Amino acid sequence: MKRFSLVTLAIIMISVLAVGISWGYETQKTTAGLTVTLSTSSYPLVKGDNELSVKLTDGSGKAVTDAKVAVRFHMPPMPGMAPMSTKTEAILKGDVYRFSANPAMEGTWKAEITVVRSGKSPVTATFNLDAR
Repeated sequence: MKRFSLVTLAIIMISVLAVGISWGYETQKTTAGLTVTLSTSSYPLVKGDNELSVKLTDGSGKAVTDAKVAVRFHMPPMPGMAPMSTKTEAILKGDVYRFSANPAMEGTWKAEITVVRSGKSPVTATFNLDAR
């Protein structure tokens, strides 16, 4: 009976690893007094649509909701390959800006987030994201 349980447990663990488990991901950078937090509910990203969100907070921790947030999602250039890049504007929902990213292939991608606020200099934060 004990051997059966160990074998069953091993099969379950191998199945989980083979299928892969996707957890959420969150990372942040602070620049020019603005904290830019990028998050997604599943990570690594997959080929196809992936929903990501950006939360902006000022130096006091208050949410910033008066900005225009532009996103350039791209894979760094590689020899012999055409550049892969898309640009979009994140849409404010509540106090979070949301956008969709669609990696065309596996590898390391970059999300370059530019925040423009009235009367302030633009702020850009770049994040590395993996796609599988």
